[in-house]
Amino acid sequence: MRKSILALVLLPLFLSVNAQSLIGGKNIVKVNLTSLALGDYNFTYERKILPHITASLGISKLPTRNLPFKSQIQDYAKSSFIDYDNATVGNFTITPELRLYLIGAGHGLYVAPYGRYTSMDLFVPLKYDVDLSPPNKPNSDIRHEKASFGGTIHATSGGLMVGTQFQLLTKVVLDIWIVGAHYGSCDGDLTATYTPLDQSHPNSQISKAENKGIQDALNTLDPSPFKVKGTLNPNAPTTNTADIRVSGPWVGVRALGINVGIRF
Repeated sequence: MRKSILALVLLPLFLSVNAQSLIGGKNIVKVNLTSLALGDYNFTYERKILPHITASLGISKLPTRNLPFKSQIQDYAKSSFIDYDNATVGNFTITPELRLYLIGAGHGLYVAPYGRYTSMDLFVPLKYDVDLSPPNKPNSDIRHEKASFGGTIHATSGGLMVGTQFQLLTKVVLDIWIVGAHYGSCDGDLTATYTPLDQSHPNSQISKAENKGIQDALNTLDPSPFKVKGTLNPNAPTTNTADIRVSGPWVGVRALGINVGIRF
């Protein structure tokens, strides 16, 4: 593994003499093939601004899909009330970046400080139990209901990446992200609107049992180090709402990304 990474780093040095005459043009438009294989559309525009420095802007769009790494997330969140099979996620990311090249702008080994903004759309069905059992028959009448939470979580972060870029053909470049990471914070709100079981009597025993069931389910959400606060808002006689407030750290990794671009 170490030899492979070293080869990627040193390759531009061996190609630099012949490649310099082919570089031409201050602009490069690239597509990330690694992300594309995973269903994530990632494009980058890079422009030379100084002899050894370029500026770039990356845009990534992940269409809404079923929750990835479902089993790992299920083990981490540890809540039996979340319907993981029907949860979905999608995101949009913008990544501005500066690149400091050792050989020359747009060619060779580089170090890249960057910022990142992510908007993640999340849909999470939450299961809850309504206990309508009479005192003399506990657990004899328990109804299983569901409230579907949806909303957006926003994250901002900053990080550093090391990569290498070199000329393949006269106008074609290969950009390889070797390793990088970013850290920041996130916050957002998820809201569910649901129809109560007893629409005519919001203060009845049925309504109170339902409210307790939803709040108990919300109280189980504890994906530390994220802070999650669930609140029930039974304000209307026919449609009630429940809210989940999410905040906490945001960590990400950029590594082994393969990008192909056109220089012009």
